[in-house]
Order: sequence, then C-alpha cells, then structure tokens
Amino acid sequence: MGLSLEKSWEKGLHPCPSCGKMVELGALRPLEMNSCPHCGAPFFAPKRIGAYWLVEPAGGGGMGSVYKAVSEKYPQRLLAVKVLARIGREAPGNIHALLNEVTIGSRLTGCDGVAACIDGGYEDDEYFTVMPFVQGERLDERLEREGKLPPEEALPLALHLIAAEQFIYNHGYLYRDMKPENVIITPQGHAVLIDFGLCVSREKALNPSAEFVEGSPYYLPPERLLGEPEDVCSEIYSLGMVLYHVLNGATYYDSGELEALARRHVGKLRIASSSKMQAIRPDIAAVLTEMLRQEPADRPQSFHEVYEALAALIISK
Repeated sequence: MGLSLEKSWEKGLHPCPSCGKMVELGALRPLEMNSCPHCGAPFFAPKRIGAYWLVEPAGGGGMGSVYKAVSEKYPQRLLAVKVLARIGREAPGNIHALLNEVTIGSRLTGCDGVAACIDGGYEDDEYFTVMPFVQGERLDERLEREGKLPPEEALPLALHLIAAEQFIYNHGYLYRDMKPENVIITPQGHAVLIDFGLCVSREKALNPSAEFVEGSPYYLPPERLLGEPEDVCSEIYSLGMVLYHVLNGATYYDSGELEALARRHVGKLRIASSSKMQAIRPDIAAVLTEMLRQEPADRPQSFHEVYEALAALIISK
C-alpha cells in the first residue's frame, strides 16, 4: 500500500489491481468486493474513516470488523482499524466497549504482548479504534486448524499472556476478556493480547456494578456470574480456562454444563476436575487445578506465582 494509492484515493479514484484502469470510488460499494467495470475482475473497495484508509478485511468478532489500514499519519506502517459491526452498531453497550478500548488501550503502550490503541473515536459516521497491525494467527483459528497444541507450544504462550496481564495490572487495570479470539500468535511464536473493550480499572473490578454479565461464558471467572469482586485471581482463573482449552482441544465446560452452572448459581455445582484433567500431563494438570479453584481465595494470588509454576514445567521437561 504505497503513497501513490493514497493519492489516487484522495482524488476519488481506485486502480483496478488486474487491468490497472481507474475506477471512481463513488461508484463502488465501500468495504465490499466489487467488479471492475473495465475487465470484470473482483477487488475490494477501500473506505476512508478519519485519517485512515481501510484497504483489506482482517477478521473480526461479534462486536466489530477489523481491516488492514494505512494513513499518512503513520507512513510506512500497516495498521488495524476496528469498526462496529453493522448489526448492533447503535447499541450503547457496543459503543461504550469500543470507546473504552480507545481510552484504556491508549494507556497500555510499551509492551510487546499488548496491541495498544494509537487512535480512535467517532468520525465519518463510524466508531473505530486504531492499532498497529499484528502479523500472525488468532489462537482460536490455530486451535480450529490443529485441534490442540502440545505443552512445548502452549506453556510459552501462557507465559507471554501472564506477562501481558501483569503489564496491564501494573497500569491499574484488569483485562477481563481472556479468550482464544483475543490472542494473536506471531510468526515468532509470541502471544499478543488484543481487544480491551471489557478492561476496567482495578478499583472498578473490586466494586462491580454491571447490570449484565460480560465476557465469554467458557472462560469468565465464577465470581463475575455472581456479581462479586474480581482481582488477579479472577484473571488467573480465565487464563487457566484458556490454557486448558489449548492443551485439551475443548473447553473445560460444554454448553450443557454451563447452563447447569448458571441455573444453580455456579457455586453450588462443580464438575469433578479429576476426569477433566485425564488427557493433560499430570504436572501441568496439578497447576491448572490450582488455577481453576472455585473460590478465588483458593487460587494463586499473583501472576508471579503462576508464572514461576508454569516456567518450572518448561524447565523440567
């Protein structure tokens, strides 16, 4: 994506990637595949939001769509811009989560394991966030392709995520949305956290007032279902759930078990962990069992404690 393309777009023109002839942007459907009127070849039509040209789809989730982007503000740098999904884009909760990501994400610069926001807000009738584009593959996509990961791959990823969460915690926040969809694995094998829509200050996490339960039910800590305070041990629980999924190839609870837990207010039912851990290496299962204790006070109380325990498992093998 060079400056020549940006100059063409500023003039309202887009060169067809196949025949090279210019097409008027005003005649195209932005952020969709179009057919060249000259040669019929398909191509993606860019769209400008604020100072950013969105040039190629790059994934997304339930709340928003992510696009590769370029901007004169950041020359020679590939960016990722997330905009609210077409469905639900006016929902106050979605808007709040995205603007929350802009505010908090911009304060989390300086950590390789955190994809911090560098811009965002509301322009050109779109709510959006901007961050550097992270090359790699989302963890959920890796699991979908490979089923599960061996310990020699999973444990280092867990250490990267602990370091990222410690960094966020040191800045006064709890991440609160640990799940495979929010983890990118770089070509070098490092894990990077994205999406800070549910991130809140540590003080707010200790004094919850949310009307609705936020987060993926497969990974969120039981105290959130009960509207109780959250802290480091809550993050440790969610990370344990993700690590279990990565090593086992399936989530700790299936959908039926989650419904049963919700009906019985989570504290009155606990699926026996012994049968759940049978497919996992015993020394790793022992650490996971501690991370997934029902009561927050029974879990490890610091990221450092979990980091040391998992790092020891790597060294011992």
